[in-house]
Amino acid sequence: MSVVRFRRSPASGRDAADAIRAGRSWLAGGGRAIAVGGGKGGTGKSLITANLAVLASLRGRGAIAVDADLGLANLHLLLGIDPEADLSSLLDARRAVGPGDLLAAGPAGVRLLPGASGVARLAGLNRGELRRLVERLESHLPGDGPVFFDLSSGLSPATQLFLRAAHEVVIVANPEPTAVLDAYGVVKMLAEGGHAGRIHLVMNRARDPRAAEEFAGRIADTARQYLDRGVDVLGAVPEDEAVAASIQRRRPVVLDRPQSPAAAALRTIAQRLLVDAEPAADTLGAFFSTARGLLAPRSRVTRSSCAS
Repeated sequence: MSVVRFRRSPASGRDAADAIRAGRSWLAGGGRAIAVGGGKGGTGKSLITANLAVLASLRGRGAIAVDADLGLANLHLLLGIDPEADLSSLLDARRAVGPGDLLAAGPAGVRLLPGASGVARLAGLNRGELRRLVERLESHLPGDGPVFFDLSSGLSPATQLFLRAAHEVVIVANPEPTAVLDAYGVVKMLAEGGHAGRIHLVMNRARDPRAAEEFAGRIADTARQYLDRGVDVLGAVPEDEAVAASIQRRRPVVLDRPQSPAAAALRTIAQRLLVDAEPAADTLGAFFSTARGLLAPRSRVTRSSCAS
């Protein structure tokens, strides 16, 4: 697997609504950029993104979800949205796209900036194209409320850029050796790249949630010992047939089956991420500033191989 090494940045249902809206409001001010990634495919990154965006939107300002899985987007399916345009429009010089034109309305007030599926060009953007994409994204995203970036698996140049630029990263893993190893690899990449923001860990599809959280705690301990990097464990989402049913109905499980074990776990995770770990600063503005720094012309890109 190739790793792009950027230079270090200088800045581095009614029951559901009633339950979710209760308590203090989230996101008192400023924007937040939250990148959701993992490493291994199939861990459930998009499912976590969709449900966290819904929970944030119901409990605070309307959230935005950006499907940044640039080649194989599917977030629109999980949100029940049939978009008319996608991110590829931002790179098409022949199309005049105004701010907000691409944001599609979704459940609970969530707005989606859709990605594209099966578009080879998006899957392999060069540095100049990534720079243009970042510039266009900045002009299309409001500066308040949370923005969730749903990233592709692996460590493509685009995925590395979004992870490095986001001052809040959520890594999604399954309690199995390959997924855990890849999740640790993402933490290592961030630590070695000088990432100074928060890194969070979510275990998904856990048959034993308590054991999965303990397993995640050991990952965090390892990162602290060998990488000198803190990792916050947000919790574990249990294996739950309600999730599969909600996917078939194209509705986030926190709305489709709000009383299910998975929905309850997701609400706890959202509380820990969006309230307990709420940053004092505007991390959305910092995201774009950091991304521009990482893509500056003086940055040098080298490629080196590492085990996946």
